[in-house]
Amino acid sequence: MRLIPLLAMAGSGLHAGPGNEIRLRPDLPPGEEWYKPEASNVHAKHPDEQWVRKVRSPVLEVYPVKNPNGTAVIIAPGGGFSILAIEHEGRDVARWMNQRGVTAFVLRYRCGLESGTPAAMDRTASQKAGVEDGLLAVKTVRERAAEWKVDPKRIGIMGFSAGGYVTIGAATRYDAASRPDFAMPVYAVAPEYQVPSYAPPLFVAVAIDDHERMTSTATALADNWKKAKLPVELHVFADGGHGFGMNRKGKSCDAWTGLMEEWMIRRGLIPR
Repeated sequence: MRLIPLLAMAGSGLHAGPGNEIRLRPDLPPGEEWYKPEASNVHAKHPDEQWVRKVRSPVLEVYPVKNPNGTAVIIAPGGGFSILAIEHEGRDVARWMNQRGVTAFVLRYRCGLESGTPAAMDRTASQKAGVEDGLLAVKTVRERAAEWKVDPKRIGIMGFSAGGYVTIGAATRYDAASRPDFAMPVYAVAPEYQVPSYAPPLFVAVAIDDHERMTSTATALADNWKKAKLPVELHVFADGGHGFGMNRKGKSCDAWTGLMEEWMIRRGLIPR
């Protein structure tokens, strides 16, 4: 694993990024493409915003805090395993976590590995790689916890949409070194999974006017964790659709971050 500096992108219009990046798989040749989403994209906040696609080698963006409280969260943006909506489902979340003393890591997991038709519609390779990258991210943060003054027993993962798939995969397919201590899938899609006996506590959020795949994933997670007698909290909002992330929409989904904060306080992950 290699630590590399974050390179500024001239003219990108991005907010200040993390202090450094970690290549999780230096055995893989680096490769990714930064691009501007279409101006009509409702999730883009400003015309100079950039997202990323065709990620060939996973990277962790590190967001340290001056006075860490010991909790760390790995954040997996969504994007259908084709792109990563890295701002409102990644870096904005990391800054929110930082404001609460949480050391944050934005995961640029492998995506867009498929090419051609009909292979482009089959996300199997990217899905498998994404879950592998999520598990490796948890393991890496735990191995280097002392470096960021993180408690190795307070390392969580969260993700949005496809990043929620990565999150659920990490919460169900871990080993001792890669087990997240808590997980927070938001309007997630899910891989096939079995709930392990020691699966981590879940915080789950979705809007009822999202696609049925996301609402059924959320309710099934709650049901399956309940059957396993494991902690789970589910919030289903009246409106908000898909992909709200950290964007304020003037809808009921805007409450999700406050509810997540209260959940983290109750679990001893952040102080009140």
